[in-house]
Amino acid sequence: MRFYLGLLSSLVFSFTFGQKTVNARIITLDNDTLRTRVKVATNMFDPTLIYGSSFTTKIKSITEDNKKVNIEASTVKEISFEDFSGKRRVFVNNSQDKKSLNEHLFNGKVLDWYRGYTAGTGGETGVDFLFNKTTNTGIPIGYFTGIPKKKLQEFLKDEPDMESFIEETKSSSLRNAENSIDNVMESIIKKYESLKDKK
Repeated sequence: MRFYLGLLSSLVFSFTFGQKTVNARIITLDNDTLRTRVKVATNMFDPTLIYGSSFTTKIKSITEDNKKVNIEASTVKEISFEDFSGKRRVFVNNSQDKKSLNEHLFNGKVLDWYRGYTAGTGGETGVDFLFNKTTNTGIPIGYFTGIPKKKLQEFLKDEPDMESFIEETKSSSLRNAENSIDNVMESIIKKYESLKDKK
């Protein structure tokens, strides 16, 4: 009986986390650049959706002679690749313990936006972090009930126009279902950057 349960769970896992490869560029902490294929886990229902948790602590690299090599995230400065939708994605080693990679979603003059991923049953979860390079401060962001309006307004309050912009963006995003949280967050960050550019 245990054998069948083990077999069933491994089949479910392999279907849930389909393995594919992408061509990637890895920059190590020693500033060596590697161009290699890496294994990525994809969503069962959308095989073009790459799970960011594929790179959380270990990168599974495939050499030219098809040998599999595990690269510890703690030795990597950055990995970048083009996903199956043609979007360039970048993961950097900026975690507190320097042992895991976070996706760098936005690199502005003032703000950086990162997402850390954790693999879970049937998928993954992500927690975002917004960092102000000028003030050297940051905040974690969770989206349990949508965009955290008050938290963002407080963090971006040095630009008074942001309060009404966040209010407007939050209410309009609720009416417009095609606006994903990522699109709304990106519009908020870009607005803040544009206000800073005017000074």
